[in-house]
Amino acid sequence: MTTTISNNISRAVELLKLGEIVALPTETVYGLAGNALNPEAIAKIFTAKNRPQDNPLIVHVTGMDMVRELGLEVPELAERLAKRFWAGSLTIILRKNNNTISEAISCGLDSVAVRMPNSPIMLDIIRQCGFPLAAPSANLSGSPSPTCAEHVYADLNGRIPLIIDGGNCEVGLESTVISLAGDTIRILRPGAVTPEMLSEFAEVIIDDKDSPLSPGTRHKHYCPKAQVIACRGGYQPPANPNLYIIDNPEAHTLYAQLRKFDEMGAECIYIKLPEPEGIGLALYNRIIRAANFNIIES
Repeated sequence: MTTTISNNISRAVELLKLGEIVALPTETVYGLAGNALNPEAIAKIFTAKNRPQDNPLIVHVTGMDMVRELGLEVPELAERLAKRFWAGSLTIILRKNNNTISEAISCGLDSVAVRMPNSPIMLDIIRQCGFPLAAPSANLSGSPSPTCAEHVYADLNGRIPLIIDGGNCEVGLESTVISLAGDTIRILRPGAVTPEMLSEFAEVIIDDKDSPLSPGTRHKHYCPKAQVIACRGGYQPPANPNLYIIDNPEAHTLYAQLRKFDEMGAECIYIKLPEPEGIGLALYNRIIRAANFNIIES
């Protein structure tokens, strides 16, 4: 299969309506999109990414009206959170009331993760398609998420027909994923919508362990080819020409740096851990997972 990088939105809509999958830009990372109501398209996403079959997908919508059309339960707290953070980097897990959403998306769960992306390109494509899009990150499963079209091409060339080039992603980290229980917000995957922001609406519990409910929390994730070691405090790595250091990681450049060091032939990458607060919590989460929880204390 020939993969093309283009800005031809009409071609993307055409392919999606035919049940194909395409890579699209969002403000978080590039997503590998397919019709969320088409089981064959969903199967193509899992195949192209080599994605484990028990890792659910996020459904991207144009707003709460589309969420209701999908037959999902929308509690009052979800309404308030969507009003504040959509369009944006917040994914909300909602309970299903019917079988409109493919079982392949929810991996047999009775809930679905949904968000409205803050991406004019993706929102325009969803509106033109007339259906929601399932879209995990557009990379091979386990590798650093793509934050530009070239990253997608490096991973998925020959596996998908089209990549829509929307430039570099503004946020550069996957969305915050939350579940709701009464008046409590449980963070399953931290992101740019921070606990501090969410605490204005309800009690917040951080539970970013391996959760079957949330995409991106089980299995190997965010890992370059080089070994990654996370460092706390003032630890100084040994001198080595094939060793690279990320001293002050930033959200929108972390994945790009990991990929760049791989291209340079790095054998090992040391990354200084930020304080786990604000956006630093999301960075901390991604770094320790990229390091497979290999942490060195000063």
